Amino acid sequence: MTSAPVFSNGFNTTSGDGYQAASGNVFVPELYTAQLLTDLEENLVLGSSLICNRNFEGEFRREGDVLHVPHFVDTVTDKGAVPAYGEIAGQADHASLEYMDVRVRKGSSFHIEVDNVHQWQTKDGVNLFEDLVTQRARKTALAIDSLIAKTIGFGIDGKDYNGVEAGKTPGANTLHGKIKKFEGTTETGADDRLTDDVYDILVDMIQELDINQAPESRYLMISPKVRANLLRDPEFKDQSHWGAGAVMPSGQIGQILGIPVFATTTLGNHNRSTQKFVKSAHTDASGIDMVLGSTNAVSLLIPHAEMKQYEPEAKFTTAVKSRVFYDAKIVRPEQLVVFSAKPKPTTKTPTGS
Repeated sequence: MTSAPVFSNGFNTTSGDGYQAASGNVFVPELYTAQLLTDLEENLVLGSSLICNRNFEGEFRREGDVLHVPHFVDTVTDKGAVPAYGEIAGQADHASLEYMDVRVRKGSSFHIEVDNVHQWQTKDGVNLFEDLVTQRARKTALAIDSLIAKTIGFGIDGKDYNGVEAGKTPGANTLHGKIKKFEGTTETGADDRLTDDVYDILVDMIQELDINQAPESRYLMISPKVRANLLRDPEFKDQSHWGAGAVMPSGQIGQILGIPVFATTTLGNHNRSTQKFVKSAHTDASGIDMVLGSTNAVSLLIPHAEMKQYEPEAKFTTAVKSRVFYDAKIVRPEQLVVFSAKPKPTTKTPTGS
């Protein structure tokens, strides 16, 4: 019979668990905060580093502080030909940065506790606290993805959601530009199939970014509806007429026109599963079926995260409270385009005809 692991204040103190010192018996909030941020990064979709720029400058001290997102300004000029024994005309070019102000007013928090006896009765090797932190990271990622979806949604209307309190609308806050939206239709029916050619729509979206001179390092995120449309399209299934073989023998799309494609249930107007073991999802991006852009378009700032431990006076538990501050802003609206599919309007037959 194996002996039960030793716990103190609800935490495993077995040597080598990575979070506790076997002799010190000390909870290290910084390490669990690092775990929270790592788990958070793995669960982000719209808020991932693929879509969002994370660079910022400034110091965060309190809610509502303004931080600065740097971006380069084109200051290099052509000096023309230099004749023999001549000099380059004019002054040397210098790197120049402009800064976009981003106000941080949103965030997430959680409060969890673990009872010593509950942990003792749990199967050896299962750490209740670590599992709770991982669960909270998923919830925080969901909240951040919801924020990015709302930020993009308001950006389509030319509204700036940055600095607005959660749950409120931007009001008169205008954005320095608009995100262009392409629209399509779907057939009315059980499968809700797209009536438009996704390939043609995507070409138009790429053309828009090309005209706006967006960087070539781009991404394409699609909804399950668009993915199903592509999987049915013979142009994507077979390239034999181009002298090649099947491009989707395993059902994977990979790249389209050199752009990596990522399918996600975060996008699209489909029914979100409410089954017990299915990860929860938000509906804030349900009106968007494709997002094409570069990582310079949206900035996500997570300037502060903290976690503190305490022992409730009337309980035999160890409790932890944590909070994360974040906010987002559309920095380059011309580098982001979206596609939205709506049900095809039904034509009603006049009464008596």
